[in-house]
Amino acid sequence: TVDRKIYVTGFGLHGSVNGPYEYGCTIQILHCGTGKVLAHHDTSFTCDGSTATFKVSFREPVEIMNGVTYIASACIKGGDSHYGTKGLRRVVHPSGSPTFQFTYAAGNNNGTSVEDGQIPEIYFYTKAN
Repeated sequence: TVDRKIYVTGFGLHGSVNGPYEYGCTIQILHCGTGKVLAHHDTSFTCDGSTATFKVSFREPVEIMNGVTYIASACIKGGDSHYGTKGLRRVVHPSGSPTFQFTYAAGNNNGTSVEDGQIPEIYFYTKAN
């Protein structure tokens, strides 16, 4: 959840542990309560073998309402990739807003969790009130 409305434009994903590689991937945002897919994009990204993250974007920004729980999903197709550890349950943007709250998402998550996983970055913007 977030504490104010945001618009998600994409995710930063981890790349290959084995040097340069092109991954196929599907990114999604789902409404947790209904399971409705709010955004879905089949795409690919090329990484350079470093521990850097690589941006994967949705076709259109996805409106995320404050106080509503969503699922961020990335299905990465290909060889072994780096992954994040020590993820935080609460993250406050450096500007002071928004604040993100992360929780465990039930379902087929291939061993990922709030603490360990494949989506270390969420690209977003806000609109002035």
